[in-house]
Amino acid sequence: MVLLKNLILRNDTLKDTFKECSSEKMDFLINGISSNSKEIKKGYIFVALKGQKLDGKDFITEAQKNGAVFILAENLKKDNVISLKEGMSRKVYSLLLSCFHEKQPKQIIGVTGTNGKTSVVEFCRQIWGQASWKAASMGTLGTKIDTSSEKNNILKSNENLTTYEPSRLYKQLHFLASKEVSNLAIEASSHGIDQHRLDGIKFSGAVFTNLSHDHLDYHKNIKNYYSSKKRLFTHLLNPNSSIAINIDDSYGEKLHNELNKSNHLILTFGKKEEADIQIVSSNTDNKSIDLTLKFNNKIFQTTIGMIGQFQIYNVIASASICIALGMDPDFVFKSLGYLKPARGRMEIVSDNENKSLVIIDYAHTPQALLTVLSSLKHFAKGKIITLFGCGGNRDIEKRTLMGQIAYQNSDLVIVTDDNPRNELPSKIREDILQGCPDAIEIGDRNSAIKFAVSKLQDNDLLLIAGKGHESTQTIGMESLPFDDYTVSKEAIKNNKKLG
Repeated sequence: MVLLKNLILRNDTLKDTFKECSSEKMDFLINGISSNSKEIKKGYIFVALKGQKLDGKDFITEAQKNGAVFILAENLKKDNVISLKEGMSRKVYSLLLSCFHEKQPKQIIGVTGTNGKTSVVEFCRQIWGQASWKAASMGTLGTKIDTSSEKNNILKSNENLTTYEPSRLYKQLHFLASKEVSNLAIEASSHGIDQHRLDGIKFSGAVFTNLSHDHLDYHKNIKNYYSSKKRLFTHLLNPNSSIAINIDDSYGEKLHNELNKSNHLILTFGKKEEADIQIVSSNTDNKSIDLTLKFNNKIFQTTIGMIGQFQIYNVIASASICIALGMDPDFVFKSLGYLKPARGRMEIVSDNENKSLVIIDYAHTPQALLTVLSSLKHFAKGKIITLFGCGGNRDIEKRTLMGQIAYQNSDLVIVTDDNPRNELPSKIREDILQGCPDAIEIGDRNSAIKFAVSKLQDNDLLLIAGKGHESTQTIGMESLPFDDYTVSKEAIKNNKKLG
């Protein structure tokens, strides 16, 4: 609980929002803030947000009946309603929540890019943990906390969002700070940035991994998509923050050029000679990668226990931001050899007796699928079998393109379902098959995985792509239990029984 006058003193935008309130109202006790009228209780502030299907303005009466002391809505001249300018409601909502749940970890970094966000926040948390700092990561895999004495998952997400909704986000930031977490890495999705969910976070650092075709159903074009990502660096960072940018990516190079005159400390990484942290060489086998790196004219060598060339960029991205924030480079580079991959990211299920490999990966964009398959080609000794699908009610354009990529980089392609949601699954598969007409189509993902495992021969490699860590399959409005790892593990076991 906090008096309104004390709450708004914490942010200039909020001072301006409530400037017309009487001195009497300034002494109102605020008990909570929500955009859900059903959650409103006595002493709450209700912010009417417009969503894809519902408009919060239609629930103002319900919020008032439930005890809302203030109603905020865009362009609504009405008694007892504070009218906000067009496009300001989501920003104000996040700022209110961040000021109400005031505590945040001292050092917070945001990681954005089409691919790699989950791995980078996971690796940052692990590096900080190796330094015995109380650290956490937040994103697709939920909120994870890591200290020298405590390793567990906390507050697992059921929203299925990369960047949490503000009501949950700022409560968790407060919780982590109350648990004395000092360092936090957050996945910053383009949706989350564009919808102002992160506007109340005190960021001291940010990472740009890459940018490629994804979410164009939301952003309409790649220019808007890039602009959303860029906003993390131009609008959300504190002054004199630290930034790490992949300059091997064309949009990373563009971002670096556009930020070069800012007051931030920028460390670039990549294979280019001008990169601050240069990837000099890498040698891959089927279980690890030997790396040679160059920083400040000094050579560092390490071996990371992962597969996939793209993991090199994720590992170096985490190292770059940690060094930019002031960690000792020698310690950071030594710590890379102890990193473990994130759940569902190039995750090896098990070795079959015939030395074939089954790998689970979250790749669900054209660039991610191409990157994973290109990496696997480096050490594949037998055939490459790729099993994947595309999500329903999502970017349609990428389906045929992903079919083409799978066809061009695999010996056998199996097209199956991947969260069809409210679309007709057969139509989604049909779109994919336009890019790989010779693929085998098996709609039921369980049957598809069992079939794929049964086709593995000596030294073959099966990539099960798209769902990664996910533990459900969304069909229609239902989310049914389903886990690629569990199903494939069981399929391998049954194959062994059958000889």
